[in-house]
Amino acid sequence: MPLRPRPLYARVLGLQYVVPSGPLCFLFLAGTIALGVLLALTELVTWWAVPVLPAVVAAMVKLNDIVAGALAGPAGSARPARTARSKSAATDRRARSRHRDNQGPVTR
Repeated sequence: MPLRPRPLYARVLGLQYVVPSGPLCFLFLAGTIALGVLLALTELVTWWAVPVLPAVVAAMVKLNDIVAGALAGPAGSARPARTARSKSAATDRRARSRHRDNQGPVTR
């Protein structure tokens, strides 16, 4: 199955770690433009909000991508390492399970 190309919004921003879907990219761009127009028509903000609002949202999406990349760490450490306590707990469970299996049927 061929991979679908990333949305234009994600390619323009150069997103590496965050992969928004097509509808989410539409919401990020067209939704914020529509919100800016509505706010400007109600005279709650000046008309400068129409181009500024999508730019601010794009900056926040890019910042989120940068933070996600910083928190991802190296590719090899995706799985958390098991601690000594979790290893000993797993060993204790296996030992108890074997002990129960070796006892035979319980008679009363």
